Amino acid sequence: MFKRFISRLIDSLRRVFRYSRSGELSRRYFAINAFEGALTMWGIILGIYVLGNRDVSQIVSGGIGAVLAMAISGVGSVYIAESAEQERRIREIEEALLTRIDETEILRAHKRAVIMSAIVNSASSSLSGLIILSPYIAAASGVIDGGLAFMTSMVILFSTLFIMGGFLGRISKRNVISAGLKTVTVGGVIMLLLYIMNLLS
Repeated sequence: MFKRFISRLIDSLRRVFRYSRSGELSRRYFAINAFEGALTMWGIILGIYVLGNRDVSQIVSGGIGAVLAMAISGVGSVYIAESAEQERRIREIEEALLTRIDETEILRAHKRAVIMSAIVNSASSSLSGLIILSPYIAAASGVIDGGLAFMTSMVILFSTLFIMGGFLGRISKRNVISAGLKTVTVGGVIMLLLYIMNLLS
């Protein structure tokens, strides 16, 4: 039963990507927003840490608030933008075919693509942020201490950036290792800038 459901879901997603041509866009949304979500969460952690606050519960509450904000804003912003974009594409198809495409699989695919893009955008940023925050959630539960949470969160951040870079490198058919290292380097530069900004603030 479950296997049949997954198979039908995958087939449905393939049809949506094929008819709406939104597969590449969804991949970009995933990578860009996962990168942004991870660094946003790290910026919150680093800001609180640099200020000398080692209160794990405050970091967790601030982080959870950011995750919820990213999830909600991610859905809303992309839904509005993609609705307009997909409506434009539908009009172009109708003009090319000289007929309306109401109640067709193509129209349904374009409408589903809007929802899928919004979900991907929201989930990628909020989940990557939650992954970076996870050591502090563990620390708040008494599993590890705050100092270890900070170091673990940093390791997870760089690992996440490397994986995302490798993912993009594979899509673009570039060397996975070099693409991962490039993403880590960019993330490291941004982390350094965030650290300097927090020191000066």
